[in-house]
Amino acid sequence: MRSETFEITVRAPERYGFVDLTTALSEAVELTGIRAGCSTAFCAHTTCCLLLNEWEEGVLEDLCIRLESLVPRGLYYAHDDPTRRKQNLEGEDERRNGQAHVISMIVGGSSHAIPVREGAPALGRWQRLFLHELDEPKDRRVVFNVIGA
Repeated sequence: MRSETFEITVRAPERYGFVDLTTALSEAVELTGIRAGCSTAFCAHTTCCLLLNEWEEGVLEDLCIRLESLVPRGLYYAHDDPTRRKQNLEGEDERRNGQAHVISMIVGGSSHAIPVREGAPALGRWQRLFLHELDEPKDRRVVFNVIGA
């Protein structure tokens, strides 16, 4: 049994933008030489998420529209209130990203386990792994771990 870890940095083009990670995951699996096992994709950030779904413009647009209607941008978020927020502060100019945090918790996708079969991620016909940016774009760290034989 072997295990190898790879890390990449990606940046979405815009708020609610997407980055397709499928090729990077496939390359990581291929580099290990592991033929059967499991790959894990993990994003070490709280205002974006990893999704497994179809990469199709209508699907991606529908997701953004539904998330915006479910968790609207213009509402009050305690996380954004400087008179209430006392934890995890980095400085005077804290991001107003309470909405992004709430969406990320609802979607719940900071990691996915994807089987490895015949030396490749065993994704469905139309499945892709992608990062969905919920905040303003910035560098995001994604870690792939591949374990198996």
